[in-house]
Amino acid sequence: MYWEQEIETISKQALRELQQEKLIKTVAQAYKSPFYKKRFDSVGLKPEHIQTLNDLQKIPFTTKDDLRSAYPDLMVAAPKNEMVRMHSSSGTTGQATVIFFTRKDLSSWTNLVSRSLYMAGMRPGDAFQNMMSYGLFTGGLGFHYGAENLGAMVIPAGGGNTLKQISLIKDFKVAFLHITPSYALHLADELEGMKIKPASLGLKGLFVGAEPHSEPIRKKIEELYQAPVFNSYGLSEMNGPGVGFECEHRQDIHIWEDSYILEIINPET
Repeated sequence: MYWEQEIETISKQALRELQQEKLIKTVAQAYKSPFYKKRFDSVGLKPEHIQTLNDLQKIPFTTKDDLRSAYPDLMVAAPKNEMVRMHSSSGTTGQATVIFFTRKDLSSWTNLVSRSLYMAGMRPGDAFQNMMSYGLFTGGLGFHYGAENLGAMVIPAGGGNTLKQISLIKDFKVAFLHITPSYALHLADELEGMKIKPASLGLKGLFVGAEPHSEPIRKKIEELYQAPVFNSYGLSEMNGPGVGFECEHRQDIHIWEDSYILEIINPET
């Protein structure tokens, strides 16, 4: 069940100490970016003022508008020659937001996705068909490298071309799909139109994301394919997929707290 048992079963006290250590390093690194240096200086905040988790409240919020106004690279906090990849949001509601990755960033992100997929039941040797688009969207490459790092056999099918997708699933005995909920339903319709029961594919699981869906929709997909459907959580501003994932029980999202500090805040108070 565990990709990294030591970190996934860490005690609460040890977790808080790890979070505190990483928070201090992260704030110091962020201060190297033009955006955060200006933002911190505007409220008289220096990196050395952040010494405990309780000091989080001293850090100003970063809003979506902040991310947009920092386009294209005002938030970069590492030398540009260390940047090896960039991803971007779609920009459908305004200026696109951009995220850059160093090799270390990519390694960390990939490991979190591997951990998520392993928790959901993927194992080395499983065939994994990635039916998400590849490109600026983080979901395609995020899952691709996470599964590959785990040891799965990745089929980078991308989106669309339903008949080809079906052929690949059948021919290579695919165990897991990464797919949008709406396309999972469309795929089932196409299969049934071909007199093929979706359950006959023998899938071990479907990872759904990139669009909202209800619990009844999840249950419908599970009934059609007779396989568990896992929710994933991520956002491009924090790597992409791999922030949190469901385990085999599929009751709630597990947030990887060794890499993210989760807060529930009323912005008005």
